[in-house]
Amino acid sequence: MTRLHKYLLVLAILVVLVCFLAGARADEQGDRPSSAATNGDLSGVKALPAAKASVDATMERARVAHWQEDLDDFAREFPARQKDCFLLVPQDRFKSEVMELKRQVPQFSDRQILFNIMRIVASLGVAHTSVALGSASGTMALHSYPIRMQWFSDGLAVVAAAPEYQEALGSRVLWIGSRTPEQVEAALAPYIPHENDAYLHFQSPLYMKLIELMQQEQFADSTGRLHLICAKAGGKEFALEIPPESSIPSGRTLMKAAETLHIPAELSRKYPGVFYWYEYLPETKTLYIQYNHCRNDLGKPFASFTKDLFAFADAHPVQRVIVDLRFNGGGDSSVLRPLVEGLKSRPKLAAKGHLYTLIGSQTFSSAILAAMDFRDRLHAILVGEPTGNKPNHYGDQKRFLLPNSKLMVQYSTKHFTLIQDADPSTLAPDILVPYSVDDFLAGRDPVLEATLHHPLP
Repeated sequence: MTRLHKYLLVLAILVVLVCFLAGARADEQGDRPSSAATNGDLSGVKALPAAKASVDATMERARVAHWQEDLDDFAREFPARQKDCFLLVPQDRFKSEVMELKRQVPQFSDRQILFNIMRIVASLGVAHTSVALGSASGTMALHSYPIRMQWFSDGLAVVAAAPEYQEALGSRVLWIGSRTPEQVEAALAPYIPHENDAYLHFQSPLYMKLIELMQQEQFADSTGRLHLICAKAGGKEFALEIPPESSIPSGRTLMKAAETLHIPAELSRKYPGVFYWYEYLPETKTLYIQYNHCRNDLGKPFASFTKDLFAFADAHPVQRVIVDLRFNGGGDSSVLRPLVEGLKSRPKLAAKGHLYTLIGSQTFSSAILAAMDFRDRLHAILVGEPTGNKPNHYGDQKRFLLPNSKLMVQYSTKHFTLIQDADPSTLAPDILVPYSVDDFLAGRDPVLEATLHHPLP
């Protein structure tokens, strides 16, 4: 419990005691009207709302004081901790925005203050630097509509929903209120830390389902209802109305389109929760390796995994090696070393034109370093879509708490320069392969298919 919450609890207890004592005094008088009452003297009755108003005013002053203290702390700590803060955003602008927010605290709700802090942090344009929304609790807490959407190369689609909205599964989203999904994404972009469009596309559906943010930006109606116009695979349009479910936490279990619509499982989705795994495809003599986390699985350390992997590869004919990094959000870059060194020591496996690395918008942080290692040290061919991180990017994330609200701010402590003579916004694939809604509904993996059919030297 925060200091503010403890303070408010004490004040609330005082209000209850005042009301209790007033009631007890009335009980002592029984049914006998006092002379004050018979003469129309209601001063005792009027004292209760006056006392409550006084307590409310005291509580509001405490709220304002605590937020202003938090903003002072934010203005001092964030620039001191964030690497190159004032190279990323002008110092005068940062200070004036924080000071203006501090001035407006009395007029803003706790969530409005949260949203403004989110915008200030996101203005740096650093994907690793953000406000941890899970730390927003109490009067700041954010809630989700029971639906999950995803961007594809040809638009936004519903990929999961609560049972009562299962008709929307697999459908394209054409309108959100009176705006297109592209217009909504552009309006939400200032709240979303991102370095390129690929990561904005990956992140924006997570923000589109936040009830309070959609209300703030007036994409939901005044009651919080979200109105969608969707289109089924055949093109038939239908309306979907989703009321706010403020009492339901963001973690509600949803029905997945892939399971409900019986979409054939892609090879790349075979073991979604596993850190790393491999499979041999005998028809094409391909060794497919999926590397999902740059960290060790305690049950099977990566060095042990690669030992088994290379024992298998050495005993089988392998003409093509595919390392899939499309679902890798980063971690510890050093974990990958046994795989890189093992491939490098086996010229047949790492021969130019025989090694491929798959990338996409979820390829992030240390996974970018991994992709560039494969490309630069082993001449791997990159296939897929642009990555969610810049090659030259800020990372090594750390965090601190604002003292009263306990809001967690995540900041970057290092800058990684992987390309010396340029600063591209993304790591682009050598072979660009889009992933469409139709591909998703058919259970096709066009990236893997393109890789398997790419001619060998």
